[in-house]
Amino acid sequence: MQAIEEFEKSYIFFCRHHWIDKYRYLTLLSSSKASYTEMALLNIAFCYAQSNNAELSKEYYKKVIELFPDSEMAKSALNMIASFEDKQDDFNKNS
Repeated sequence: MQAIEEFEKSYIFFCRHHWIDKYRYLTLLSSSKASYTEMALLNIAFCYAQSNNAELSKEYYKKVIELFPDSEMAKSALNMIASFEDKQDDFNKNS
């Protein structure tokens, strides 16, 4: 939960200072395709998944896709969660 708090702070910072993230290749010497704003949200979603909170995890991954429609990491994560949920549903039906 502490990590989530820190990633939320990062998200808020880069939302307030969008120009730093937009020009991250100059301001932070980062050549990453993903922005720090996107990475913060992805990390929050991942932390929720690791905390067994699939609903909040899905909410954050969906938020990533809303803000960053080309985010392959968010799409892959949602597909993995959906696959896991389908397997759980099958297991519960057969039990």
